[in-house]
Amino acid sequence: MATATTVVDRAAGCLLGGALGDALGAPVEFHQLAEIRRRHGQDGVTEPPKPALISDDTQLTLFTAEGYLSAWVRGKHLQIWDPAREVWSGYRRWLRTQQRKRPERDAVGLLADPRLYARRAPGLACLRALSSAEPPTQGEQYQRANGCSGVVRAAPAGFAPTGELAYEMGCEFAALTHGHPAAWAPAGALALLVHLVAVRRRSLPDAVDQVTGRVLRDHPDTAESLASAVRLAERDLGAARASLEARAFGRAPTEGGPGAESVMGLGPGWVGSQALAIAVYSALTHRRAAQFPDALRLAVNHSGDSDSTASLTGNILGALHGTAVLPRPWLARLELADVIERVGHDLGATCAGDTFEEQRYLVA
Repeated sequence: MATATTVVDRAAGCLLGGALGDALGAPVEFHQLAEIRRRHGQDGVTEPPKPALISDDTQLTLFTAEGYLSAWVRGKHLQIWDPAREVWSGYRRWLRTQQRKRPERDAVGLLADPRLYARRAPGLACLRALSSAEPPTQGEQYQRANGCSGVVRAAPAGFAPTGELAYEMGCEFAALTHGHPAAWAPAGALALLVHLVAVRRRSLPDAVDQVTGRVLRDHPDTAESLASAVRLAERDLGAARASLEARAFGRAPTEGGPGAESVMGLGPGWVGSQALAIAVYSALTHRRAAQFPDALRLAVNHSGDSDSTASLTGNILGALHGTAVLPRPWLARLELADVIERVGHDLGATCAGDTFEEQRYLVA
């Protein structure tokens, strides 16, 4: 088990890392790789813009966290435990920020922050699902919604008390708006992966192996996508090592190594399983702390859902390493960095047994 300080720091790193990836990729989300390189140079996007604006992915991640923290506080003090209901209420609060220009006078929690009242092209599946006053029942979920919006907001579920609960809550939170297994199973997989590296201190390869085995029971396509990411990462890391050895001995370097071709071989990332596979590949090939910026760059510069894939990569590596790996110049320009860090710390505190301002989350 990680120490209390490490869990709290890794929770903040998870949310901040995801937000940095989101902001890095948002300006090129719908661009083809050739267009990205034409506009930004052969290396593509290399750093977030100034200011580094988040998308609806990070907005919804914050409201996921607020909903879970509300459930945690109510469970502790009122013996009422219904995290899916509280997260649904959180998503409905987020919807209000997309419909209004500013907070109401009596707004509390995240709703009181005027910076969240920014419409960042939210997905239609979320908007349609959240137009209902009540969450869907298991038989009424939006079965055809299989996009990656469910997985990109699931990281806070990783700070549940146990790995199985993290997986279950990740699935449940995603299924509130995206009822297809290709959407909710990757969300459970991400939550379990975050839990294993941030709370249980598993190595990243071991955690990915465990997650792949767990999600296989619910959605074999997601398990196969993760297995493909692992195979590509091992192949490309082997090629990179061979090239370094060749240079060291004065031979011509071999071709290969981590790159956009492998990323695009996993799909564009619009579906949840593809987005998670791209993030896992990017994290596995750049798992050292100093490689965090390059991991996000790899996850961004492809023809697909650049902000989602980079956001997931940031979640994973932030959970693995904590806040020390986050580039300070990038954080200085990140929108809502103070709120994201505080919410992350509070998530970690629930695992670590640390105190935090619990009344902040009695928002309903």
